[in-house]
Amino acid sequence: MRTLAGWLFDVYAQGDGVSAWLIDAEGAAHHLRDRLEISFFAGGEREELHAVCAWLRGAGLPVRLHRAERYDLFLRSSRVLLEVRVRVPALYERIVRRVTDTFPTLDYYNADLTVPQVYYLERDLFPLARCEALVNEANEILDVAAEDSPWDLDYRLPLLRTLLLRLEGENRNPNHGYRAPLEITYDERTYVVEADDPRHLVTRVRDHLVRADPDVILTDWGDSFLLPQLLDLARQYGVDLPLNRDVRLKPHVRPAQSYFSYGRIIYKTSSQLLFGRWHIDRENAFLTDDYGLDGALEVARLTKRPVQQTVRTSTGSGISAMEVNTAYKMGCLIPWRKREPEEFKSALDLLVSDKGGLTYQPISGLHYGVAELDFASMYPAIMARFNVSPETIHCRCCPESRVPEIGYPVCRRQKGLVPQTLAPLIEKRFAYKRAVRQAASPDLKELYRRRVSAHKWLLVTCFGYLGYKNARFGKIEAHEAVTAYGREALLRAKEVVEDQGFRVLHGLTDSLWIQRLGTTERDYMALVRAIERAT
Repeated sequence: MRTLAGWLFDVYAQGDGVSAWLIDAEGAAHHLRDRLEISFFAGGEREELHAVCAWLRGAGLPVRLHRAERYDLFLRSSRVLLEVRVRVPALYERIVRRVTDTFPTLDYYNADLTVPQVYYLERDLFPLARCEALVNEANEILDVAAEDSPWDLDYRLPLLRTLLLRLEGENRNPNHGYRAPLEITYDERTYVVEADDPRHLVTRVRDHLVRADPDVILTDWGDSFLLPQLLDLARQYGVDLPLNRDVRLKPHVRPAQSYFSYGRIIYKTSSQLLFGRWHIDRENAFLTDDYGLDGALEVARLTKRPVQQTVRTSTGSGISAMEVNTAYKMGCLIPWRKREPEEFKSALDLLVSDKGGLTYQPISGLHYGVAELDFASMYPAIMARFNVSPETIHCRCCPESRVPEIGYPVCRRQKGLVPQTLAPLIEKRFAYKRAVRQAASPDLKELYRRRVSAHKWLLVTCFGYLGYKNARFGKIEAHEAVTAYGREALLRAKEVVEDQGFRVLHGLTDSLWIQRLGTTERDYMALVRAIERAT
């Protein structure tokens, strides 16, 4: 046995277990193996569950069946269910699909988790966790523990070797006909490979991959053009192209798709995902122009989602993953599909409850000496402070606790899933904002700013997900409660502002624009404290 220290770089299902890659302090990559079983649950009538058991036994699938009792957040009670424990992680998704297709009328839970997500949750790990692993002679993990936390402000990351693939010249979309020689950059040197001889091109790329052995392959248009073209050439000419560090696997291709969302058709290009390495296409990365790779790595650590997946999906998917992680750690059932429809409302009730944020029409004109007061992360802070969550709205145990104006009762006895998810994120964001102001160097200030920006986008989307039609932990009444608390807070702030002799020029959702000539910074700070007390 031996002990390995390093950073958890990549996790994926392989064979009957899980592959985990560790990068040590010298930059060496270690390929380790671990065991994992993943459970999903089925609920329904006793006869239906017996039929599922008989079908699974007859199919000879690698599963264990148990009677289980788990807590249902929306029922606020436990349910007796069939637990299907999948013994081979690589077959989890396929077995779930076969069961749900065969028995479509049952209620399913924990049925669309990912293998890396479950592995991180079961081992109390996360992407790029600095950890220590005890391994045997066959490189199998006997024990592993993280030495840092996703909630740490300052954390060390491994030194990652990077290789950049792009077409020479201006960054134009090659899917529209642009062609140029291929540029390969690593170790601060750039190599140009002409595309006249396809065999020579793919052979040179292979040689550079072997020589550089990168941890990260950065590309421009790599998902939609470069990697598919290189893989096609490698197959055509019989060249072994080691894009994956794990040579036993081929790159995983997620096909392009189009979907309809809020009145728009959205096209999502294909993805080329690697094993043992990361592929990051800078033209197919979500918001990395705002918070960069530093922010993306922060999001991956917080959401427990693989980095290659994190950079290709929205922060809405990230906040949804954080809610799933919270539910999993609480031992609560994770609905496969949304089950909470909007409750019936009369037209009058709808007019009162469905107002959204408060808008105070601006006073037209050119104004001098204007100050803007802004509530920091107002809606997420409301969810955390007032315990607004899908399962806490219309609580029967706390009838005296009511949402302003709309009167929904909100539970005060049981901490909601959404507040539990958001509270540490809000706290960390505020800590980073303080750190930005106190940073000793411009580089450190920029690093903190990027992480703050990543947090901002996670928190912006968490409110929308409360009312999103497909959010598994969404409920429109919780969404309405947040805006009601927000309107009340802005009205109270307006009253405080006017009581202190200011003129309100404009108000919008979480901000006020006010005016009082001759006001000092000390006056404004006193006003802020008064608003905080009132709200």
